[in-house]
Amino acid sequence: MTDPVPSVHSREGYARLARELAGYAHPWRRELRGPDPELTFDLLLSSLLTPETRVLEAGCGHGPDARRFGPLAASWTAYDFIPEFLERARREAPHAHFHEWNGRGAVPAGLRGPFDLIVSRRGPTSVILRLPELAAPGAHFLSVGPRRHVPQVPERLAQVGWTVLGEWQASVRAVVPSWEDWVTRCRFMDEAARPEEWAARATAQGLPYREERHIVLACPGES
Repeated sequence: MTDPVPSVHSREGYARLARELAGYAHPWRRELRGPDPELTFDLLLSSLLTPETRVLEAGCGHGPDARRFGPLAASWTAYDFIPEFLERARREAPHAHFHEWNGRGAVPAGLRGPFDLIVSRRGPTSVILRLPELAAPGAHFLSVGPRRHVPQVPERLAQVGWTVLGEWQASVRAVVPSWEDWVTRCRFMDEAARPEEWAARATAQGLPYREERHIVLACPGES
């Protein structure tokens, strides 16, 4: 067995996802044996949106959240650093405002806000360090990460003086059906795909594993 799938965590890798999958999505097949762990994030996001909420989304990909949740807010502004993602996002969510930015350097004029809610669905945690520049008084930050614990999220929130209001760690059983899918999943997660693990644990249905998420809700200052 070989490990031929290149890493996606680069401009070239994300552009390849845009071409091959028409957007940002986990590029491996898997079957969940429980509820999608991101449903908690969806429910929290919906509960924080009002017709007066000004939203900034960090790492918007091809815009699925802007399309789905944007109409519930006063405005939805988003950024990503992959032009191919943004091209599709502008088509699918014409009500939203999209900007190309890598999160470094000066904040572009269209992203300066202030914003009442800053969200990141498996997007860059670097946005946390810019919260003092971006957030309106009384704002919230909501993120979901790809593991049960993403330590840089609470660490960076503490660094900018924000308080964690809630933290959820979800773990759901899943099955990946083929070695090729497992290799792709491990590359995406920066983990090693070990043939001996596949040989020892895989069944006729595939390899069981845990699909995990880390969800954090925070606000400025003391709670």
